[in-house]
Amino acid sequence: MKVSTVRKAIAVAFAMALVAPLSLGNQASAKEGGSRQINEKPVSALKQGGTFRFVQVDICPNFNTSAIEGNLLNCSQVMGTMLPGFIYFDKDAKIQIDTNYATSVKASRVGGKQTVTYSLNPKATWSDGKKIGLADFVGMWNALKGVDKAYKITSSVGYEKIESIKKGATENDIVVTFKETYADWQPLFGGLKPASLTKDAATFNDAWKNGPTVWAGPFRPATGKGASSFLDKVGRLITVERNPKWWGDKPVLDKVVFKALPQAAQIAALLNGEIDYMDIGNDINALKQARENSKISVRVAKAPTHEHFTFGPPTVVTKEVPVRQAIMLSIDREAIAKAIQGVVDPKVKPNNNHVFLDGTACNQDNTGKLGKRDVAAAQKLLTDAGWAKGADGIYAKGGNRLSVKLIYPSANDNRRDTVLLASAQAKEAGIELVPTLIPTADYFGKYVLVSNFEMALFAWVGTNFPISSTSNIFRQGAAQNFGNIGSAEIDGLFAQANNILDPKKRCALANQADAKAYELVHSITLFQRNNVVGVPKNVANFGAFGFTSLDWTKVGFTK
Repeated sequence: MKVSTVRKAIAVAFAMALVAPLSLGNQASAKEGGSRQINEKPVSALKQGGTFRFVQVDICPNFNTSAIEGNLLNCSQVMGTMLPGFIYFDKDAKIQIDTNYATSVKASRVGGKQTVTYSLNPKATWSDGKKIGLADFVGMWNALKGVDKAYKITSSVGYEKIESIKKGATENDIVVTFKETYADWQPLFGGLKPASLTKDAATFNDAWKNGPTVWAGPFRPATGKGASSFLDKVGRLITVERNPKWWGDKPVLDKVVFKALPQAAQIAALLNGEIDYMDIGNDINALKQARENSKISVRVAKAPTHEHFTFGPPTVVTKEVPVRQAIMLSIDREAIAKAIQGVVDPKVKPNNNHVFLDGTACNQDNTGKLGKRDVAAAQKLLTDAGWAKGADGIYAKGGNRLSVKLIYPSANDNRRDTVLLASAQAKEAGIELVPTLIPTADYFGKYVLVSNFEMALFAWVGTNFPISSTSNIFRQGAAQNFGNIGSAEIDGLFAQANNILDPKKRCALANQADAKAYELVHSITLFQRNNVVGVPKNVANFGAFGFTSLDWTKVGFTK
């Protein structure tokens, strides 16, 4: 079983470019190809058994990754060991079919309409004994197509384009027919959920908060008690173990333990042999210590992750476009990128595209006049909009100071430093960004995901289908558009890009939409993060995957 990112998730702490029309190809492949560092070894060279200890910042609040509450990287990481997926990206970042779940996935035109036929592996079975089949596809479609608003979904993108899902020539064939052309059909039904979860909104929203009740992967929820149970909230552990009913290649590992630790405590745990993995790309001090330790291997790959400031629901201050533009102009994104990411990547530069990251075929600079810091231009925008600098040096208008609370999570030095740098830079332009520390455990659930913030710092973990996944961040009314900042024009451009197959035209339309999003300053992109991990040197088939997929059945320790 291979794990691929097929929708945009939030990193608790994009795989971009061209697709062959109606084929199993990713739309925006990385120019760097499938570059990854995972210490690839044949299974025969690995010790059988063992436990891999995977560190996270927090435990997952909802294991239904299709629900908005479960749209977190840490949730996807856990469920990637247990849920079906039909595609993955090989070592060259090329899309492939996961034959554990489907013998073929074919797109065609039938009666002038786009159809996709999934020929399921007859061995593919849920843990309750039911075969993976039509009811699961129909249930997921009904939950995610956005008609019943009681379902608290992450995104309806793609699912709202489906006209029907029916049985094909055999009981193992599922035929999905679209109302209109939809280019990014490949990631649909990734992380397939059982019909028992999607049967009604209440079940969908809440039934998996303490763990999945049904699964179909090489691992299953651990069956022990206490610290050996699946979810140990006291010890902040999540444990999965080999699934004895798994029909595919037997996993090398006996167990995977997902251990929640504050960011600041993770490097000591790695160096002391208490964990087997740490994402060190966002921690300069941890990176230095890992590089200096002879027992640790630092693995690096180009990755689809980017840091950014996002605006929450517009306030009396941030509702004005010139104000948001002035804030962006007041921030020296290049200085922040070099200060925070320069040790990891000496060539780092500001990210100037929300959709297509650097190293991908469709990347271009869409920031326009807002890309470079310009304090004078920022102040002119404010003056022209009726703002005047007060005695305290901060602009004000109608009795309202230009003051914005900028939240960031605790126990993360890089995020703290990013906010402090931006705050100091903005102050020079007469703008007050107030650094506001939020406990990591509350950051997403009580603030970001419920749009309870004015400005927030976090990272998007992108996908190999950036146009469809990014459109949900900008679409008005979408769950991932936390500030609901957008326009009908942006929505229309993304819709057009999703409804045609010509790769060049799709890229052009998505870039037009992105340029409009920058004009509105929906968010302020900062820099792209490399995938940089620290692992013990004997860890094999695991590390920095970049744009490729993780195969949990092959992860292990060398002999």
